[in-house]
Amino acid sequence: MEKYEQNNEFGRRVFEQFMDLFVNPEVNRRQGAGELEKPLDLRAAQILFFSDGRKPKVRINSEVRAIGKVQFKPGISKKAGEPVFEHELEGLEAINLTEGDDPDCGHATLVKIGGRWTITFDFRYNKKLSRKHINTAKQFYEAAGFSFKQKNWSAFVDSLFSAAELLARSILLSRPDPQFRKKATHKAIQIRYNRFADLGNVEEAHRETLNKLSGLRDRARYLKGDVSISEDEARRFLDIVNNMMEYASSFLGIH
Repeated sequence: MEKYEQNNEFGRRVFEQFMDLFVNPEVNRRQGAGELEKPLDLRAAQILFFSDGRKPKVRINSEVRAIGKVQFKPGISKKAGEPVFEHELEGLEAINLTEGDDPDCGHATLVKIGGRWTITFDFRYNKKLSRKHINTAKQFYEAAGFSFKQKNWSAFVDSLFSAAELLARSILLSRPDPQFRKKATHKAIQIRYNRFADLGNVEEAHRETLNKLSGLRDRARYLKGDVSISEDEARRFLDIVNNMMEYASSFLGIH
């Protein structure tokens, strides 16, 4: 999640872009249809971006739904469930969508507090689907750990590759691509993950491990040759894939 305030140059440009591209056209459309008053006292706006290619949805003022982490003014404190008023706030630290919203969509939320706009956005898509990938990867990882203890190297490689590939795809799903979300081959995932790594988005060891396990899996799963792996190398792969799991959860904000 990113947060910017309108009172700095970059924040002002971000604010203006969201207003010009999404909020103002929607306000004008609704005002033309008699659905919003003129002039409009705009206090909040929210744009939802869907992972399946649907047109973004714009919410205005009271339509905005979010869970916010707020910063109170000195001397103000609240108990859980107590109402919070604008004059009590110093600012916003974070804004997340509610549980009633599509968990796989991204959002940009603009809120005006004390005459100052705060803009928060999170363009990590498919969080729910990514969480399923990570949870399933954990199961394959545990299976690989069992095979490691038994020194069943073919089963170890096959299980650990499945875990690594699921973790790679969980990260790649954060980008909006309906076709990749619907279906992705082993080759497509590997190519995209390597390109993603080229940009410095993941550790080099993560990329190397996925590629190495992919090559070993053909031998292990389809009996195309001997599985040549030492116990030390297998243990290192386990450690790296575990690190991939931690990184994927952190990258996607999944806890």
